[in-house]
Amino acid sequence: MSLPTPQYFVGNTFRTLTSPLINGSELCLTVSGIERCAADQYYGPTVRPDHHVHFILDGKGTYEVNGKTYHLHRGQIFVTFPGALVYYYADPEDPWYYTYLSFSGTKASLYLEKAGITAADPVRDCFLEPEDFLVFTSKIFERHELTITNELMRNALLYEALALLVDSYNKHLAKSHQPAVPDYPSSYYVEHAVRYIHDNYAKVRVSDVASYIGITRSYLTHMFQQKLLVSPQKYIVNYRLEQGRLLLQNTDLPVQEVAERIGYEDPLTFSKMFKNTYGKSPKKYREQLRGERGEGSAR
Repeated sequence: MSLPTPQYFVGNTFRTLTSPLINGSELCLTVSGIERCAADQYYGPTVRPDHHVHFILDGKGTYEVNGKTYHLHRGQIFVTFPGALVYYYADPEDPWYYTYLSFSGTKASLYLEKAGITAADPVRDCFLEPEDFLVFTSKIFERHELTITNELMRNALLYEALALLVDSYNKHLAKSHQPAVPDYPSSYYVEHAVRYIHDNYAKVRVSDVASYIGITRSYLTHMFQQKLLVSPQKYIVNYRLEQGRLLLQNTDLPVQEVAERIGYEDPLTFSKMFKNTYGKSPKKYREQLRGERGEGSAR
């Protein structure tokens, strides 16, 4: 089945590339462009079928949506959302010049929300030089021929632009001492933290887990307390001791080597913690098991 050919337009004041829409995709570029608007040039009133993100490179303009009016300028971003009636127009004395990316997909709204942009709040600052986003549009134009390689590259550039949009927002929150909004449900972080602990329990620290997952230590602790009713440190200790118990049960390794394998350089520390948890020392635990099995003495 043949795909529709992307349309590529070049004019005195604009460049535009439209791409084939891939139905059912998580994210798909539909339009990209650069336009230097004339004085009082307007668009709408209209309803767009996709998400249309404008990065203002220079000049001024006005955006009207949902009964609100925004007077915008260089370094700001405004977004039109599917189904919203929008109207925007350039300033008569200092008309705006912007680049834009349009896209559809099941995760389009989610990614914009993570970048601090919603249908109820469709305007924000770039927090970067707007030309940082123009780079992506320019590279997309270089990939206008209809090939699978270029289709993948166009969408890769879209993902990269949105990643920068999200990252710039998170850095703005941190710089202004506002709490970061978690990207995923807490259960997702806990699941990945537990897996990381299981793979690295003999040497892992709580700070290592938080760094690997990409969250603060305090938030990691809060989630463990909420989901597992135990702190990350206690979970690590419990898992180490459980692995030690299994080694005592299923191998003939000396207690000192068991301690070393699960992350304790000092076997006395291991023995003390093991006894606090299981009610007897590692040696006594192994002796009891062997007695129950009718085996010889433990080391």
